[in-house]
Amino acid sequence: MQHVERLRADRVPFLSYLDAGRHLVRLALPGVLVHVPLATLTLLALTATAGGSATVADQRLQLVGTSDAALTTWIVVAAVVALAGQLVVFPATVVIAAGHLLDRQVAPVEALRATVRRLPSLLVLLGVAVLASGAIWAARAGVLTATDGRWQAEVLLVVAVFAALPGLLAVPGVLLHGCGGLSSIGRAYRLTRLRFLRTASTLAVGVVLVPGAAAWALSHGPPLLPGPLTTLGWGLAGTVSALAVTPFQAAVVARQFLHCMAWRTEVDDSDLTHGLPDGAPPSPVRLGFLPMALLPGLLFSGVVLINPFGWPELAEKNVTESWVPQEFPVLAHERRPELRPFDLQALHTGRGAGLIVVMDGFMDDSSLLACADPSCVRTSFEWAEPRGSGTRWEPGTASTRLPDGRLLLTTWTSTRLELLTCEATGCVRSSGAVATTRSRPERVGVALAVRQGGGPVVAYAEADPAGGDRPTHDVLSFIFCADPSCAHPERRRIAQLETTLYSATHDTLAVALGPGDRPVAARIDAVDGQIHVISCLDAACHRPTVTRPVPPAPSSLDDLPWTFGLDLAVRPDGRPVIAYRDPRDQANKLLDCRTPDCAQADVRTLGAGDEYHAIPALALDRSGRPLVAYESREHQRLMLAVCTGSRCASIPVAKNRNGFGERLAMTINADGNPAIAWIDHNAEPTGLDWNLHVTTPLNLTSR
Repeated sequence: MQHVERLRADRVPFLSYLDAGRHLVRLALPGVLVHVPLATLTLLALTATAGGSATVADQRLQLVGTSDAALTTWIVVAAVVALAGQLVVFPATVVIAAGHLLDRQVAPVEALRATVRRLPSLLVLLGVAVLASGAIWAARAGVLTATDGRWQAEVLLVVAVFAALPGLLAVPGVLLHGCGGLSSIGRAYRLTRLRFLRTASTLAVGVVLVPGAAAWALSHGPPLLPGPLTTLGWGLAGTVSALAVTPFQAAVVARQFLHCMAWRTEVDDSDLTHGLPDGAPPSPVRLGFLPMALLPGLLFSGVVLINPFGWPELAEKNVTESWVPQEFPVLAHERRPELRPFDLQALHTGRGAGLIVVMDGFMDDSSLLACADPSCVRTSFEWAEPRGSGTRWEPGTASTRLPDGRLLLTTWTSTRLELLTCEATGCVRSSGAVATTRSRPERVGVALAVRQGGGPVVAYAEADPAGGDRPTHDVLSFIFCADPSCAHPERRRIAQLETTLYSATHDTLAVALGPGDRPVAARIDAVDGQIHVISCLDAACHRPTVTRPVPPAPSSLDDLPWTFGLDLAVRPDGRPVIAYRDPRDQANKLLDCRTPDCAQADVRTLGAGDEYHAIPALALDRSGRPLVAYESREHQRLMLAVCTGSRCASIPVAKNRNGFGERLAMTINADGNPAIAWIDHNAEPTGLDWNLHVTTPLNLTSR
């Protein structure tokens, strides 16, 4: 009766964990024999078939480019493989744990054989567990639908799971006592009817809560490690969790089953040892056990670190993940800057290695979100405009970077266009107005560029004043300034173009500077899709040239897309490139000019789009290659096209479930890598239904 007396002791979770820790290596052997080969084969298949779908984001492998259906298939396949392995491993581990409690050494192979022999009954248990889980979640959904009370639904879920936990004792009932699947469930509840609450509490703590907390800690620990150790931590965390958690859970189930058996009347030691496999004592564990056990994690980490397949390597930061919305201010001067899903305007490299995001929601003053480092881990957020300047409900801000790392922003005060010179923490006003308008400011096109000496060039387009109330033409002017203060602006009328629609929330007009500070402007007509390119033969633009590389198409104002716009850059050899979404077919395209005036150009389609998609963003890398960030229609992915010569290759760099806002923003950071700012509408931290992300591809130079 010595086993009976010993197993009647309380403190089942503590004693179970003590036994599991003492015999952890032997208890983990079934998992090593089953999970390690399955996990290794699954990882090899994944890496071999991932192809262009995989990225290494923050030193973790992600399937970004694959479709949602394919990704779901991979998840289902991996889950089925893991479940199939666990269906054999967990019962075998329970048998070994019961043997240790009864001073019987059960070899892992014998335990696995016993499990396979009872596999039909175990499949019945699995089927009952699946049906019970479905019923519990259906009941929770029913409570949510009927009462709209989340806490009532969560209480129902907890109570139902708590009541179902004693069913775990059916597993040793099947293996040790030869019960059938359904009869073992009934026997498990009969064993616990006098100690139901204590048994359910023991299983809840030992099988669910403590292992869950340990798994959570293992999954959140790797980011705290430095450098490549983070990748190694990610790889080993899953392996260690799969191999180490099961022995502790199995030890609790085995001891609790034998504990309930020991409290029955007329029971002796032989009743407890009933059903344990007979066989030769297990062989000593060899030193090769540890490398074999960690093989999947080591293999996975090695593939990610070495990256033999050349997957895109990314750094991604959810900038607003931990933000909470500000409360309503008591006084207007106490207002703090806010973000809204459509506030993203531009992204620039600040002084040093940091980034500055320009935000302007059209309904409020502009603001600056400054990142202290390229990955945007540490941020500050300030109003851009001095207190009391500007007016609400005015056009969105145009911005550009000065040679010394400061920013230049536009602002409207009534009908006066002014300039702001900005540090990361705020802005100061220039000496006065650089232009005034008789039109509504939100219907005036404004774009900014800066010459090498720091003097800004403002592209300014408004309805021709000579046209009266129904103008048929727009006047495009360049405003030249000697320095950022623009104390003496020089405005020069450059071209007269067909009238079009300018909008404060769309990038209809863009300007850039070519070799010798020659201005180049581009304008897209949102109605018919026509693009005008206005180029200059000299820095003062005494002889402008206007070309139409993209002709108009029949359309009407009724077909106006939700978002439209373009982005412009000029190569070192003077040839412009323009990224835009064609209003006619909504495709994302690159207009590649073959001449400095764009009289000859090629149009390259990068990917299909949608009228609600974000406006693409364009930047030139240090070698002069055009990089275009755009939204993919097929899989709701953020794509980056790298164009070399006449070829553009697109790679996926991020994904979300809903949309990317109205525009994307991109710049080349201090390390020479493209940094892309984008909005994810579907993230739901406390109080927010969207997030601002910054994604940085790190290995484009090798592509």
